[in-house]
Parts: sequence; structure tokens; C-alpha cells
Amino acid sequence: MLKIKNGRDFVGGMTMILISLLFIWFGQELQVGNAFQMGAGYFPMMLSLFLIAIGGLMIIQSFVVMADEEDSVAPNWKAYGLIIFGPVFFGFVLAGLGLAPTMFFMVVAVATASAFANWRHSILLGLFMAVCSVVLFTRLLSLPVSAFGPWVPFIGDLS
Repeated sequence: MLKIKNGRDFVGGMTMILISLLFIWFGQELQVGNAFQMGAGYFPMMLSLFLIAIGGLMIIQSFVVMADEEDSVAPNWKAYGLIIFGPVFFGFVLAGLGLAPTMFFMVVAVATASAFANWRHSILLGLFMAVCSVVLFTRLLSLPVSAFGPWVPFIGDLS
């Protein structure tokens, strides 16, 4: 009989497989197509299959590799909350603030969850990510999202 040597890897692998199966189930009505004529469901399907493979490897590893003895550290609830709140914030304020300020505020807020980040590095990372996002999504990919929205005074009217 197999014995689980690393419960964290086992639970992580099972979680990845479960979430991937949910994505496949929710996207079953999307046209998949093939590698040369991709449908709307091609990327989610391939990503889900890739995550299932990684989850399977994690489960296999959980039976083979013994877990390291770790110190009992209390969970960082601030990090959990900010990581969940970040995409929710992004979805709610993107239309009003625009891509650049939304990305900046989201990155800076989520970076505060780390014990290793300081405010200077977080602000620089936020600025870098905001500029790169605007260049990539509005200029290179021509997505219909504005750099600055109507909630940003003076600048929001120009874009």
C-alpha cells in the first residue's frame, strides 16, 4: 500500500486537478479547434490539461519524496486576503480608473503582503508593471482598454 509522505504536495496536486477539471467542464461549450485554427476554448483546454499533468506529477511526488520538517508558522492571512482581493479590485475598477492606475494600485497593495518587500521597491514595481501593461495591452495587442479612465481627472479625458 502506498503511503503519502508529503501531504502538502498531495493536496496541492489534487487541488490543481480538481480546478482544471472544473475549467474543462465550464468551457465544454467553447469551440476548441486545433493548433492551426484555434477556437475560443483551445487555450483554456490546453492550460487545463497542462495543469492536470503537473497535478499528477505532484501527486506522484507526494508518495516518493518525504516532506521537510518545517517550523510551525502561523498563516499569513493578510497575504491570503490581498491575493484574493487583487483580481477582484482589478475587475471592479478597471473601467473607471483605466489600466495604468489599476495595475499600479493592485501591484503595490499585493506587494505589501510580503515580509521581504519595502515600499520603495513596491512603488517601482507598480510603476514598471503599469507601464509594461499599457504598452503591451493597449499598443502592441490593441485591446479595447484605455490607459486612464474617466475617474482620473484631466488625464482620463485625453485617452
